[in-house]
Amino acid sequence: MKKLVYILFAFLALSATLGCSRSVDKRLVLADTLMWIYPDSSLAILESINRDSLQGEENLAYHALLLTQAQFRCNGNCTDDSLINFALEHYSDNHNREHYTRSLIYKGAYYEERSNPVEAIKWYKQAEDNADSTDFRNLAQANMRMGVIYYKNYASNNLDLEKFKKALKYYTLLNDKPMMLLSMSYIGCLYRESNKTDAFKYLKQAQRLAIEINDTASYYHQLCELSMAYFLDSLFVEAKVAAMECVKNTSPTNAVLFNAANSYAALGAPDSARYYLAMVDTVAMSDYDRMMVAFAKGYIYNAEGNTVEALKQESLGNKISEDITKSSSRDKIFKAEDDQNIQNIDAKSRTLSRQNTTILWSSIFSGLLLLVSVVFLLLYLKRKKDSKRLIDELRHEDFGKYEELRNNLLDFDNHFSKTMNEKLKSLEDMMAGAYNPQQDSKSNVVTHKLEPIEDNDTKFWEGLYAYINIKYDGAMDKIANDFPQLSASDLNFIQLMCCGFSDAAIAVCRNYRNTHSVRSRRSNIRAKMGIEETLAEYVNNIISNSKHNA
Repeated sequence: MKKLVYILFAFLALSATLGCSRSVDKRLVLADTLMWIYPDSSLAILESINRDSLQGEENLAYHALLLTQAQFRCNGNCTDDSLINFALEHYSDNHNREHYTRSLIYKGAYYEERSNPVEAIKWYKQAEDNADSTDFRNLAQANMRMGVIYYKNYASNNLDLEKFKKALKYYTLLNDKPMMLLSMSYIGCLYRESNKTDAFKYLKQAQRLAIEINDTASYYHQLCELSMAYFLDSLFVEAKVAAMECVKNTSPTNAVLFNAANSYAALGAPDSARYYLAMVDTVAMSDYDRMMVAFAKGYIYNAEGNTVEALKQESLGNKISEDITKSSSRDKIFKAEDDQNIQNIDAKSRTLSRQNTTILWSSIFSGLLLLVSVVFLLLYLKRKKDSKRLIDELRHEDFGKYEELRNNLLDFDNHFSKTMNEKLKSLEDMMAGAYNPQQDSKSNVVTHKLEPIEDNDTKFWEGLYAYINIKYDGAMDKIANDFPQLSASDLNFIQLMCCGFSDAAIAVCRNYRNTHSVRSRRSNIRAKMGIEETLAEYVNNIISNSKHNA
């Protein structure tokens, strides 16, 4: 009934989830929801799914990951690693960090189940390093699995203890009491040799938690571990009582029987010790069991006063212990994690180097962008300042001096006279209107109100050239003949000077941004001509001489 209620709840959660992620197959979401509480139901759902019915690679990868996980949860193994390899490849870009971390864990589990702890540690370590800091489930799993590998391979550098403590922290955050119990049990067992106080603390906490979750098997397992802790602390009566409670209430394991035999031997009851030692299952004894038999016999011989045999059994137990340690993959496993740490450091260094390079180029780009912005700002401010100065000069322009030029244009009924009249009218409008100091909204605006007179307007310049020659007795011919090095544009500039245009008026007509450009152009033309006086003085002299001659 409870199972049906939970599945109904899972379906409700599934409906809410699908509202946010319609692309994920609802059967996969349900299977994932059931994974930790009802892994057998999760496995049944996943095995019923035809992979051809799944749409998109994301669903295929999710199914591969979940099916591998369910197989381990239910059977402790999976048939091959093709599914988990598919999931690993799909999630390798870390677009789903949790799924990629989980894939790394079950790739490690695949190697662990095939008795390759060295390779398993590498994958578990990658998973721990990849996991998000709030991914408590995967962090707990990775550390628990590494702890078990170190524990089984007799780690002597407390790596197993470190991993189990990390696992306990994460399982506590998850409030996963069965896994908290398991972590406490491992920690308590590890402390039995070095810290009896902590050993009793963790084992008793585990025992209380077993009572809380009504796990009878775990309760007696912790009692068995406590019996061993009592024995190692020379509390032989407590050790015997704990061992006998396990004998009476369970089908005693070899560990329980060893504890009973050792305790009776230490209390001077070798016959009882031999009785319980004889109950040990010798059909499929492990090396660890053979070691414990030797130590138990040593305790019994000591109780019987046979010190020679006691020493022989003790030596045999120590020899088996050394062989177990030597045959373990302990040193290779230590190196595997160190190598993985080095690879992680190298990867992080490369990432950091790329980041630093990116930051460097970003800084350079930002600096250049800032520099360009400053330059453009300075140019803008300079242009604005130049334009304001140009406006100020135009405001003080004496337009009366152009009256003679305007009157003389009446005799030139052609493109030149029409264009010149337009320019003069525009200049007059600018000075009287757009640049009027009373019009504050426009007085600081830098825009030219007439089209500049371009050098390619040959009809205008030819007309102006003829006008100046007529008015000033061939002045332009004289200048052009005396200074053949001058360009047509230079001569055009001089023609405007001959008409009495001010620097501000020339700037407007020639589309210069400021009068400084006008003065620079005069200086350049003077240098071309190689004259001692200024260009303005030269032009004035030419005009004065022509009037005098006239």
